[in-house]
Amino acid sequence: MDTDANRVAQGLIGMGVGKGDHVAVMLPNCPELVSVVFALARLGAVAVPVNTAHRGEVLRHVLFSSDSTTLIIDEEYLGRLRGACDPNRQTLPLERLPGLTRLVVRGTPPAGAVSLNSLRGRDATEPRAGVVFSDLQAIMYTSGTTGPSKGAMVSHSLALTCAYDSLNYLDRWGKTTYCPLPLFHAAGLWDGVFSALLSGGSIAVVDRFSASGFWDDVRHFDAQLALSVFSMIPILMSAPPHARDKDHPLEMFYMGKSALDAPLRERFGVRSVETYTSTEAGIATGSPYGEWRLGSCGTVHSERFTAAVVDEHDRELPAGEPGELVLRPKQPYVITSGYYGTPEATANVFRNLWFHTGDRVWCDEDGYFYFLDRMKDSIRRRGENISAFDLEIEINTHPAILESAAIGVPSELEDEDVKLVVVLRPGKSLTHEELVEFCVERLPKFMVPRYVEFVAALPRTPTDKVAKYKLREQGDHGITDTTWDGEATR
Repeated sequence: MDTDANRVAQGLIGMGVGKGDHVAVMLPNCPELVSVVFALARLGAVAVPVNTAHRGEVLRHVLFSSDSTTLIIDEEYLGRLRGACDPNRQTLPLERLPGLTRLVVRGTPPAGAVSLNSLRGRDATEPRAGVVFSDLQAIMYTSGTTGPSKGAMVSHSLALTCAYDSLNYLDRWGKTTYCPLPLFHAAGLWDGVFSALLSGGSIAVVDRFSASGFWDDVRHFDAQLALSVFSMIPILMSAPPHARDKDHPLEMFYMGKSALDAPLRERFGVRSVETYTSTEAGIATGSPYGEWRLGSCGTVHSERFTAAVVDEHDRELPAGEPGELVLRPKQPYVITSGYYGTPEATANVFRNLWFHTGDRVWCDEDGYFYFLDRMKDSIRRRGENISAFDLEIEINTHPAILESAAIGVPSELEDEDVKLVVVLRPGKSLTHEELVEFCVERLPKFMVPRYVEFVAALPRTPTDKVAKYKLREQGDHGITDTTWDGEATR
């Protein structure tokens, strides 16, 4: 990997990619993705990981708002670039992709593009780009609140500090990690690949999570730790009991919910460990190894941060009262420097010299934090953060739709499901199935709504904003008698 990263870096330098250039990377879990990430780091370029499910306006927003001049993409996703290739993929008019001047393809490239594999023909000399810990390593896109998803600016220090802290909190040094998470997210890349390399251990990265193959994979790779999202554990717990339920080397799930620790230990003999981790701040809270408290994401990482729970006026609240978690760094570059190209959003999130996480928590008398919910207008589904704004913008392009509101509703899998509340234009008609088909064609699979409800009008606040809290309060946590359930119709 060390040699391959140097070769890819030299190949990119030969194409004209240099320090400070932004390079979008849209690759599946594969060895080449790791080589590319380290190649970009070594030559001082800034990686812009792209969710491989992105398409349409969501993909356009990430590519263009990040000011990426180069796109490294898998052949499978070329069709997502609207107008980039003609039907037989013989030409590539890059002038149709504003800002992008270079296209590198894993697989067979169309005319005008370069094969990723061909970059490895260069020498393996390590670039001397003068990269320092405060330089940007990546722009990582997170779900939007009242606007499109934003690109968090991540220094090398933040990414590596998060990886290092993961090792200490989980006693992972020298152990093998099983990673079924996508490497375009911080969890898979930082807590996964970066941590494994720092620790002298190993990591097994697979394409995606498979409930049927999970335990066989763990045994095959002799993995002591599995990276997870909240929804994975209920899926595994719902499988019928098996004689080999405890016949495996796994010791813990990381980024699971500590509230699931007891049932996991009873059935599988595995611990579930929770921290408060974000792309913007790495691991802000956690517990010493083995000293986990039920339902808690731990105490503040006192070497890195000061933390508080505050009300809407940023006044600190006493123990036991819920409010927003806010952070202040004690060390340089262990927190995002802001959101790329959006100074207003950066100023807002850092107001009053606190970094506002947008998450509601409470803290007990001993300093242990407990996560409650997200205050942001975003939806957490199957480990993905969905910008309600991005979803609504795409839905509202349908000619029959006047306006829409996307909300998260409770799911059987611990996170949320997506509900879409829609107002049709006068004289127009649309079925639930037709709307979902429209979504499937234009949106990543995880953004396609499970629930749909047509209404005459959306509830409003006095300032004419959509009162989404009223939608969530209707019926059973947002599910009413007139709500259509796509899964129930299958």
